[in-house]
Amino acid sequence: MTKPILKWAGRKSQILPHIDRFIDELRSSGVNNFNYHEPFLGSGAVFFHLNSLNLIKKANLNDNLLELIYFYKTIKGKEYSSLYKKIYSRSHNYNSKSSYEEKQNIYYQWRKKYNGLIEPSCIKNLSKNEIQEVSILFFLLNKSGFNGIYRKNPKGQFNTPHGRVAHKEYKKFNKISSIRIEEFEDLHNSLKNVSLTSVDYLESLKNVKKGDLVYLDPPYFDTVNYYGQEVFTKQNHIDLKNEIHRLIGKGAYVILSNSNSLECKRLFTMKEFKHLEIPITRTVQRKKESDKSARYKNDNSELLFSNIKVRIDKKQKSQSTQPPLKVVELFAGVGGFRLGLEKNKKYKVVWSNQWEPLTKTQHASMVYKERFKTSETEHSDKDIFTVETKDIPNHDLLVGGFPCQDYSVATTLKNSKGLIGKKGVLWWAIHRILDEKGSRRPKYLFLENVDRLLKSPSIQRGRDFAVMLKSLDELGYAVEWRVINAADYGMPQKRHRIYFLGYHKSTKIYKELNMSEKNGWLTRLGVLAKAFRVKQVEPEKTFELNGSLDEISKLFNKNGKLSPFLNTGLMINGKVTTLKSNAVYRGNKKLLKDIIQKEDIDNSFYLTSNELKDWKYLKGSKKIERTDSKGFAYTYSEGKMSFPDSLDKPSRTIITGEGGPAPSRFKHVIKQGNKYRRLTPIELERLNMFPDDHTKLDGITDSKRAFFMGNALVVGVIKQIGDRLVQEI
Repeated sequence: MTKPILKWAGRKSQILPHIDRFIDELRSSGVNNFNYHEPFLGSGAVFFHLNSLNLIKKANLNDNLLELIYFYKTIKGKEYSSLYKKIYSRSHNYNSKSSYEEKQNIYYQWRKKYNGLIEPSCIKNLSKNEIQEVSILFFLLNKSGFNGIYRKNPKGQFNTPHGRVAHKEYKKFNKISSIRIEEFEDLHNSLKNVSLTSVDYLESLKNVKKGDLVYLDPPYFDTVNYYGQEVFTKQNHIDLKNEIHRLIGKGAYVILSNSNSLECKRLFTMKEFKHLEIPITRTVQRKKESDKSARYKNDNSELLFSNIKVRIDKKQKSQSTQPPLKVVELFAGVGGFRLGLEKNKKYKVVWSNQWEPLTKTQHASMVYKERFKTSETEHSDKDIFTVETKDIPNHDLLVGGFPCQDYSVATTLKNSKGLIGKKGVLWWAIHRILDEKGSRRPKYLFLENVDRLLKSPSIQRGRDFAVMLKSLDELGYAVEWRVINAADYGMPQKRHRIYFLGYHKSTKIYKELNMSEKNGWLTRLGVLAKAFRVKQVEPEKTFELNGSLDEISKLFNKNGKLSPFLNTGLMINGKVTTLKSNAVYRGNKKLLKDIIQKEDIDNSFYLTSNELKDWKYLKGSKKIERTDSKGFAYTYSEGKMSFPDSLDKPSRTIITGEGGPAPSRFKHVIKQGNKYRRLTPIELERLNMFPDDHTKLDGITDSKRAFFMGNALVVGVIKQIGDRLVQEI
């Protein structure tokens, strides 16, 4: 997903889940695409979000801050890579300074040069090179200035002070966060079908037509004006109300964000224009210092108005007062679930467990505890079967990618042992916790496994999944599942995994699912359908899970050649509805080349000419005569694999054996320049959408880091499902 690249006071990332509620209503009424208009652009958080969801056909983006539009136009143009290189070089020079004073001197030199370029008398007549220089300085000042504030004095000069952060030793410091060319490439691609202007907002809205979506984010009532002399007055707000009335009359969909004040409610509330109150957190004051009644940063909610009607129940009205959902993370690895969920402040992991058998040192737990700074009571590195249920905190959501080596793509299906295998038994650890929690069992489940789970074991296709569904049914849960390939939705790795969500019968979602038409839930209305769009490609099948757990374990699909479970489905009250679906996605796609490191690569990752021969042999096609354990001769054959791996496609699935220099048929090898090399730990982390060096820790080898990523999940998938789940809750 493309994200805003600028720090911005009043940035709209916090309200995106609430914007999605309006978008969901449009989609449920058949509106899946629209032309988009945003006359007060700022950081563009709403635009980039909706564009990543493949909802926007064409966009008209406007802001009266011309230097902001210059910045976006430069990224949109062919020279965006040149812009990145110059920004990177100056950022590196700034960050290399050892003292705050040295950095501050650089900042004020940048600011002085910038103000010479943006003087009102000359800013509209800049040369191409001067516009690029304005864009470079605009970005650098934004990243190193105080709190992302863009402020001008009455003369039109940018006067935001240098940023500063209090160090734990009470020393001042500042740093420009590292940026990657991929971020600029994403922005460049997102701006392809976009018109960028810097005119009066009313002028920018002249061409709005029926069915278009307009998002309005004007300067709020009683707001400190950071752009300079021009103030958005009360009369301007009245004019805006009249414009909204005109837009609604033309048949446009309109969303307005503004301050939560009685005056604002009175002005903008109209018969066809209702509001939601939503919680936000502020980092700068909103109201004028002269206003003695101002609450500054404690002003912690704002309003969203729209002519798109959304359902509001009592639970939704009180969302602003709801604490985060408490999460327990089992089989936590190095924290993929936690990374994906806690990006949304509606989740808080209160307890986690990670234990690897047959090893004394718990390396994954070491990484987990270091990255999330957990205490002994918050993270367990013991065998889950030795942990008593009473020692696990009560929680709202249980998550886990329970161990799946018995179903791994690195072994043949015939060797998959499923639930009766050593690691497969850990399913019953989940079951035991849910059972023993009794009336306090979590209301929601979010689990992940390899897609082979749907058809294991080989002698009784689908039995393992049927046992899981039946056991959850007996505990009062409904379940929906989907096999998702992360690459189908623009992520950089082909990684097929089954994700299933459980809803206890006491929840609103369970009741809605029970009353819904099941095909519609799977293709349009369910949590997974809203998180990742699909289209049905085969008719659904329905059947019941009859009999006890023991009977299902022994008799389900006995001698069946195919599993009855397809890649999409649900189970409620023992009744299964399942169908085959394909992904629907037309947004930006990340490829292997987008995550490749361009520098700082250790020589140990490069292949020598002698090693290259072994790699080519293992990757090539071959036929080998073999004899099995009973003395029968047979020919073992393998097809040719791509060598080197294509940089212009998403990567193949990372496996646990990805690390180490030994040649392998399954490891990735890329060609960079005229050299061949393996993927680095950072690149493997990026393929799973982890932060760079998340697994880097003293005592953790590069091979172990690769092993972690082979066992991990794609963080972007977890985040997208988690964001949708919390909205539906």
